[in-house]
Amino acid sequence: MVLRQVGWLRERHGWIAVLMKTAVARKILRQTWKRGEPVGRAAVFAVNAMHHFGDAVNACLFVLPVQPSQPSRSCDVFDTLEDLEPTGTVGYYDGILIADVDAFMARRHLLGFNCDYVWRSGIKHDCTKVMDLTRSRNGGLVNGLGKVVEVEDTYLFPMLKSSDVARGKQYSNRMMIVSQQEIGENTSHIQRDAPRTWAYLCTHGEQLDGRRSMIYRGKPRFSIFGVGDYTFAPWKVAASGFYQVPHFVKVGPTGGKPVVFDDTVYFLPCRSEDEADFPQALVQSKPYSQLLHSMIFAAEKRPVTAEALRRISLERVADELGLGDRYAAFIGRKPERQMELALGDC
Repeated sequence: MVLRQVGWLRERHGWIAVLMKTAVARKILRQTWKRGEPVGRAAVFAVNAMHHFGDAVNACLFVLPVQPSQPSRSCDVFDTLEDLEPTGTVGYYDGILIADVDAFMARRHLLGFNCDYVWRSGIKHDCTKVMDLTRSRNGGLVNGLGKVVEVEDTYLFPMLKSSDVARGKQYSNRMMIVSQQEIGENTSHIQRDAPRTWAYLCTHGEQLDGRRSMIYRGKPRFSIFGVGDYTFAPWKVAASGFYQVPHFVKVGPTGGKPVVFDDTVYFLPCRSEDEADFPQALVQSKPYSQLLHSMIFAAEKRPVTAEALRRISLERVADELGLGDRYAAFIGRKPERQMELALGDC
């Protein structure tokens, strides 16, 4: 509705003021700025929705001027309707919606594409009650339906959920059935390699076959996503996407197997603990933290996103900290980096 109103006013001058969810206001700003609409400097005034409407939502009065001659890519943020001075400014730079423009501009030079360390997402399977298992005190396995499960270890991997990572945990009693090593891999060999696992998956075939997402259509039975060589890296630096203050955790193997994550966790795959220590130090540094926080909206359901993490160049952060030589030394030892340089991919 608001985007249509912007269209009606495109060749005129006018103001739009609407009570709405704050998250919706941000989406409108993102769309208008991305499309280059002739909007002026907007304003968001926080509203206590519980007090006024009895609703526990993050709401605001969104004020958007449409001014063809004075376009702006900024929005002032006010804590209350009565405030006369903004407490912050939301903006749009480098194709990104920015939560704190001043902090972003101070560290903007750290933006850049990461060829050497790429943030990955955990495994997506959309069937937690079947694929995620819990190891009981007696060593047995129980699924999310409360049923005892007997499967081989072949496709079982230790697992951490987003909440585990947020609390800094490196171990848990959770396990995940990882049915593929790469997207699209044929899964029929599970019947031969691990017949009890295959039987278990078939027993719950109705739940797995009934997953609604279109990504599973036309794929091998019991397919998963967010899986590749990086999934099985022995060491990882991980962060939860659900918390506005990300906690970066170094996670190593458990029981001789690499730890896997659910799809709300982002991680950097590493070959050794020594290698993991270095990017962990970079992402925990003040320059990295300041830039990342400038792009995070705390009220979002998932404040930290892979997009935001991937936009920050770890190489530039290392240079900022005077660790450029050490970064180059680590990257020079990565065989895949040598191949990329030879092919000119980065």
